[in-house]
Amino acid sequence: MSEKAPKIWIGTFHAFGLDLIRRYYEEFKLPADPALFDRSDAIAVLEEILPTLPLVHYRNLWDPALILKEILGAISRAKDELYDDKGYLALAKQMEEDAGEDEEKQVAAQKCLEIAAVYERYERAKADHKAVDFGDLIMGPTRLLEGSEAIRAAVQLRHRHVLVDEYQDVNRASVRLVKAIAGDGKRLWVVGDARQSIYRFRGASSANMAGFKSELFPSADIDQLGISYRSTQQIIDAFMAFAKDMGASKDMLPLKLTADRGAGPDGLDLRKFDRDEDEEEGIAAAIQELERKGVRLRDQAVLCRSNRRLNEIAAALEARNIPVLHLGSLFERGEIRDLLALMSLAVDPFGDALVRVGALPRYGIPLQDVHAALTHLRNERKRSLERLADLATLPGVSNEAVDGFRRLSADLQGLALQSQPWDFLTTYLLDRTDIGRGMAGAATIPARMRSVAVWQFLNFLRDHSPVGFGLPIQRALDRVRQLVLLAEERDLRQVPASALHMDAVRLMTVHGSKGLEFEAVHVPGLGTRSFPTSYTGQRCPPPVGLIAGAQGSVSDEAKRSHAMEEECLFFVAMSRARTHLRLYQTRLYPKGGNRSSSKLLTKPLSRLVRETASPPTVPLPRDSPRPQPIEITYGPDWILSDRRLELYQKCPRRFFYTHVLGLGGARKATAFARTHDCLYELIRWMSQARLEGNPAEADAVAAFESIWQDRGPQGHAFTDDYRRLASRLVGALVRSGAGRRFQQSEPLAIDFPNGRVVVEPNERAETLDGKVVLRRVRTGYRTQREYDGLEYTLYRLAGEVHFKDGFVVEALHLTDGVMEFVELSDEKFDNRRDETQIMLSGIKAGDFPTEIDAVTCPRCPHFFICPATPNGSLDLS
Repeated sequence: MSEKAPKIWIGTFHAFGLDLIRRYYEEFKLPADPALFDRSDAIAVLEEILPTLPLVHYRNLWDPALILKEILGAISRAKDELYDDKGYLALAKQMEEDAGEDEEKQVAAQKCLEIAAVYERYERAKADHKAVDFGDLIMGPTRLLEGSEAIRAAVQLRHRHVLVDEYQDVNRASVRLVKAIAGDGKRLWVVGDARQSIYRFRGASSANMAGFKSELFPSADIDQLGISYRSTQQIIDAFMAFAKDMGASKDMLPLKLTADRGAGPDGLDLRKFDRDEDEEEGIAAAIQELERKGVRLRDQAVLCRSNRRLNEIAAALEARNIPVLHLGSLFERGEIRDLLALMSLAVDPFGDALVRVGALPRYGIPLQDVHAALTHLRNERKRSLERLADLATLPGVSNEAVDGFRRLSADLQGLALQSQPWDFLTTYLLDRTDIGRGMAGAATIPARMRSVAVWQFLNFLRDHSPVGFGLPIQRALDRVRQLVLLAEERDLRQVPASALHMDAVRLMTVHGSKGLEFEAVHVPGLGTRSFPTSYTGQRCPPPVGLIAGAQGSVSDEAKRSHAMEEECLFFVAMSRARTHLRLYQTRLYPKGGNRSSSKLLTKPLSRLVRETASPPTVPLPRDSPRPQPIEITYGPDWILSDRRLELYQKCPRRFFYTHVLGLGGARKATAFARTHDCLYELIRWMSQARLEGNPAEADAVAAFESIWQDRGPQGHAFTDDYRRLASRLVGALVRSGAGRRFQQSEPLAIDFPNGRVVVEPNERAETLDGKVVLRRVRTGYRTQREYDGLEYTLYRLAGEVHFKDGFVVEALHLTDGVMEFVELSDEKFDNRRDETQIMLSGIKAGDFPTEIDAVTCPRCPHFFICPATPNGSLDLS
C-alpha cells in the first residue's frame, strides 16, 4: 500500500468539490483559485449591498447582521437541496399562487419571495467577487457532473472506486454528487448509521440511508456489522434498547451487535441531583471515583448538549482541581480577555480597559487608584496610551499604584497605535514582559491550557487580519465582537491535536464527539429543555417543496427533524462510551420549579439503568476563589435612579461599570441605537416645550431634524428607513399631548429600608379632573408582558409616596400609538417591590454578578473587560 497510497484521494465532500471547481474553473466562470467565503465574509458582502435588499419581513433595524445570518442559513439550506436562486424563486411563486385568500399562507409565500430576492442579489455579488461559498462546493460540482457527460465520464474514470464514510451525514446534494461519481454503484462502498445523523441543520437525513437501495442503487448489497470492537455489552445493550423507538430506525435494519470485549464491569448509572450546581459536584465525584478504579482522566469525557453548560462544568471541575481539556468560547476566556483589554487600552481614548489591565498581577493597581486614573483620562483629549506615564504622578495615588502605572507605561511605551494586533501582542508578551516565557514553561495542565488558548488567539490575529479603514487593532476588536455575536467562532473552540496527550478530562459537545471514543462518558443535563432541547421554530422557513421527502407542512417537518436529531445526538453520546456510561439529571430549573425527566430516557432504556441512591459529591474546596463583594462608599451626590436600577436588574456587573465606576466605553453604536438616542433626546425637548403649551408638529419636526443632523446615523444603508420610522414616531409623540396640561417633571424619591430610588418620569401632566399623570414613554410596541416590568412598579410607588390617591401611571408606546393607564395586580406589584428591596441590598453590599447573554454581551461597551475588577475598596464620597 505504501506505493499506492499517494494515488488515493482522501478528503471531505467540500474539499472534493473545491478540487473539481479548481479543475474546471472555466465552466464556473471563476478564476483558477477562487476566493472561499465563510459566513462572516458572506455577511460582509450582504452588508455592502444592504440598500438594494428588498427586506420587509426580515428587516432588523436594530442589527441587520443578525437577520442576514439567518437568511444566509436559508440560502445554504437551499443549496443542500440543489436549488439555486431561480429554483428557489419558482418554489416561492408557486406558494404565492397556491396561497389564494389564506392570509397566513400569503405571508409565508412573501417571506420566501423575500429570501429569493436576497438569494439572487447575493449570487450576483459573489460572482462580482469571483468567490464561492461552502454551499457552492457541493451544488456546483454536482450540477456540473449531471449536466456534462464528458466531464462526468472523466471524473468517473479518475475515481474508479469510491468509499464514503459516515454516509448518514450526507445531504441531498452530496447524495447526488456520489451518484454522479459512482455511476451504477458497482465500485461504490459506503458505511453509515442512520441513528447517528446529527447534522440535520446541514440537510443530513436518515432518509438518505433508507433510499440508498430503493432510489439510487437498486442492485446494491446491504449488510450490517455484527460485532462491536469498541463498547462492552452493557453499553451496546443500552443504545440498542434506545434505538428501537428512534425515528431514525424506521426503514433501517435493526441493530444486532455483540461485544467483542464481553459484558463489562457494571451497568448504566443514572445520578439525580436537585440543581445544576449539585450536578457539577456529582460529575466531579464520578470522575474521581473512576480515576481511582484506574480510568485515566484523559480517557474520560463529559459530553454536553450546549456550549454554555459545557463552560459551567469546565469551571466547576477546574475549581475542584480536576484538569480539563477545554477551550470553550476563546474570546470569553480570562487570559484572552486580558489581551483583548490590552488591545482596547491602546485605542480607547478613555482608558476604560484599565479596570482589567490594572487588575493583572503584573500591575496590581488598587480599585481606588484605577478610578482616579479613569477620571483623569476622561478629562484629557489624547488617547489613554499616550497618557499612561502621567498616571504615576497623580496626587493621592498609592505606592502600589505608582509602581503599577510605571510598569504598565514602560511595557507599552513606543508601541504604535497603527501596529497590527499580532505585532502589538507578541511584542508585549515576548519582548516587553516575561509572560511568554512563563507560558512556555507552564507545568500544570490548567496553565498549559491557558498557553494553548493564547497560542490559538495569536494565530487567529495573524491569519485573520481584517481589511478596511481605521486602526488595525480597532478593526480586530470589532471583528471579535461580530464573531461572538454571530456565533461564528466555533472553529476556535477546538483543542489542538498537539495538546490531546495531556492527562485531563475531555469536555466537548455531543456534536464535537462524533467519531471519538472514551473509556468513560458522562452525559449531564438529561432533563426537560436541556437534553433534548426545546424546538424554537425557524426564523426563515424554506418554501414548500424544497426539502426532499418532507412529511406534512414545513413547520411539521422542522419539528419532526428537530426531535429526530435530538434522539440521534443522545444515541451518539451513549455510543462513545467503551466501558462506563454515567447519566445525570437535575430535578429543578435554575430559577426554581420542578423539571421533568428527559424524554430520551425511554422505557426500554430505563429498564437497563441503575439509579444511584444519594450519589456522592465533591463540594467546592474552602480555599477556592469565590466571588467577593466590592466595598463601596457612595457619596451624597450619587443617585440611584429608576433607569439605573433597571440596568442592575438586567446585568449587575454592567451597572457597576457604567454607574459606579462611570465607564462609558468607546463602543461603536449601531444605527438603531443612534436613532433611538435621537428620539429620547426629542422626548426630553418635548417635555420642556410643553411647559409653555403644546408645540405644533412642525416645531417638533424642526427640533428633531436638528437633533438628527447632529446625532443621527448619517450614511448608513438604512438611513432613510430610520428617518421615516423616526418621523412617524415624532408625530405620535406630538398627538399624545391632547387632553393634558403638562407640568415640570421633577424627580420623585422613594425611601426603602435598604436605600433610596429616585424615579424620573419621562413626562408629568395633569388630567382634566386634576389627577397627576406620571407618563413613561417608550419608542417601541407594547409587548404582551410590558407592565410586568420593574419600572411601572417604581412609577406607582413614587405616585403613592408623593400624591397618595391623586395620580395615575400612563404608558405611551410610540410605534403602535398605544397610550393607556397602567393597572398592576397586587401580586405583581408586591413581587416587584420585594425584588427592588433585594436589588438595593445587593447594590449596598457591593454584589455585582454577571448576566451572560449571547446577543447583549458582545454589544456591551464593557465586553472586553468583564468581569474583572481590581482589588480594594472604592470611596465615591
